[in-house]
Amino acid sequence: MPRKKTVQPDPIYTFELDEECVTVEVRGEGFNIIGRGLHKRDTHHELRVKILGWVVDHYLSIDGPIEVKDDFMKSAADLDRAMAISNKFPEITDIGAVRKRIYPWVRDHLAILRGLVEEKNGKKKSP
Repeated sequence: MPRKKTVQPDPIYTFELDEECVTVEVRGEGFNIIGRGLHKRDTHHELRVKILGWVVDHYLSIDGPIEVKDDFMKSAADLDRAMAISNKFPEITDIGAVRKRIYPWVRDHLAILRGLVEEKNGKKKSP
């Protein structure tokens, strides 16, 4: 017996661009694109954002970068070790996921956030 089609909730807001050639639908959280495996992708993205928030709390403040005694962002193994010690991410059991997907994403986004904080505080990075 075939499964029922997934019915998406109505968009929050809809508008048209280019004289009704393109319709734009604005959706909020919980409005996921229907597709195979996309729920796993969304769950993994939420985990990466949670880890980034935890890392940012250790490395950045409103006043700028914080000096960290144990720099766990040096490598993926160090990040994995720090996350294991913190016991805040029990869903991560595979260092391969940390090494291949989580660490590069967190490292890149931390660098972006660090640059934005430094720019806000008027401290330009030296070339």
